[in-house]
Amino acid sequence: MKLFSYIQRTGWALLVLLGLSLSARAQSVKDIRINEVLVFNADNYMDPYGHRVGWIELHNTSHASIDVGGCYLTVYPGGKEMYPIPKGDPRTIIPPEGYVIFYAEGTATKGVFHTNFTLDQTGYLALYDQSGRNVIDAVDYAIDEQLPDISIGFQRDEETGVVTAYALPATTPHASNEEQDAIPRSERFRMRDPYGVVMAITAMSVVFSALLLLYLIFRTIGKINTRSVRKKHAKEEQAKNQAIHPVMPDDSELIHGEELAAIALALYQYQNDLHDIESNVITINKVARAYSPWSSKIYGLRQLPPRNK
Repeated sequence: MKLFSYIQRTGWALLVLLGLSLSARAQSVKDIRINEVLVFNADNYMDPYGHRVGWIELHNTSHASIDVGGCYLTVYPGGKEMYPIPKGDPRTIIPPEGYVIFYAEGTATKGVFHTNFTLDQTGYLALYDQSGRNVIDAVDYAIDEQLPDISIGFQRDEETGVVTAYALPATTPHASNEEQDAIPRSERFRMRDPYGVVMAITAMSVVFSALLLLYLIFRTIGKINTRSVRKKHAKEEQAKNQAIHPVMPDDSELIHGEELAAIALALYQYQNDLHDIESNVITINKVARAYSPWSSKIYGLRQLPPRNK
């Protein structure tokens, strides 16, 4: 009996957890909002094919990742001719506080993010859940008031649910509408250069410039080294030639034999005049010294006088 009650309680707990998880999932899908719409794209954000078409930005307002795969987009009230977002693509999972863009080109054969409708048809846009019957979010805009490259932002009143459309000073794909300068530089560069031609030319220019600079540096260093080696070899060759073929002095610079003899004779006479001729016999004589009692040690003053007994 106790086992049965335990199993029953466990089953009810599992059912409650399953219901909570399903309700949490349904609630999370409802946190998706249509954040920004660009109807006429003349010189703005491009799709991956390099085409400038209208685009739709969805925003995940929750703090959990949400998969919009299986939901529907449409520009017709009542859900007529809806575009089903394909399931099973990881790119349709919007991260917390994240964004995703769909291109309203009118052809659904270019991938997951290309819809089968354009935004200049009805002035209405809606996002449906996976059932195709419940509207998650819907916005209205006046087509005749739309200007090229001017996107629409939407402000919602949480109490009344009224949505107000307003023109943004600048498009902010993949960013909040409140941050007008939120587009990173890399994204703006991608918008201007979708095929990467400018990036490729810039990269190749930098590489070739660096190679050219290195070539000039090494060429200059090589020339300097070559000149120094040539100078060194020239000095060595000059020294070898001088050693093999010494340069003989001129006859006017040579000293003749008569002059050398006269110089030697003058030096000989000069040395003989400075030194006298002495005998080579060494004599040693003994010096006699006269004895004096005053210098005798026996008469020193330190000797005691004799005592008379």
